[in-house]
Amino acid sequence: SGAETFCAALESVAGQVHRVTSSEDGLLVLRGLIADRGWNSIACSDSEFIQGWCERLGSICRSDFATHPIPREELLKMDAGLCTAQIGIADTGSLALCSEVERHRLVSLVTPSSVIVLFERDLVPDFATVFQRFEEDGLPTTLSFITGPSRTADIELTLTVGVHGPASVDVILIREADGASA
Repeated sequence: SGAETFCAALESVAGQVHRVTSSEDGLLVLRGLIADRGWNSIACSDSEFIQGWCERLGSICRSDFATHPIPREELLKMDAGLCTAQIGIADTGSLALCSEVERHRLVSLVTPSSVIVLFERDLVPDFATVFQRFEEDGLPTTLSFITGPSRTADIELTLTVGVHGPASVDVILIREADGASA
């Protein structure tokens, strides 16, 4: 299935996928990550779905709203970022984040760990399908593709993870009926 292909592809580039059947179970996974990794601060996107989780997680969460952005210097000190992806690309394990839908660019790119929520209904087989979808709806102003943790071979041609972005990427993949909310 698309979900299995996506999981295998993301794990092959050192991302981690946590498959759950409901948003409730997704929140449990997130609580587990917070406990296991000792996170004390999470920067949250302004997505309505993510805001529902933030309210339940309490003071560990800080939301990045256009009206009240988290200052960049503070964002750099936070442990993790939390947002949703609008599209998952099965064959590469990539995530597409569209700026129009959610304020998440810095939240997903600046923190050392990134947690991204994806709904199985938003999986597509390949990049070609993504661009077909945008031909119908128009390209967003900013479209970010994330494929696993940040990596570079700029430094003496040695592959280093986490230099220009998150050193860990966890995807919470939720398989629930359309229209279900947090």
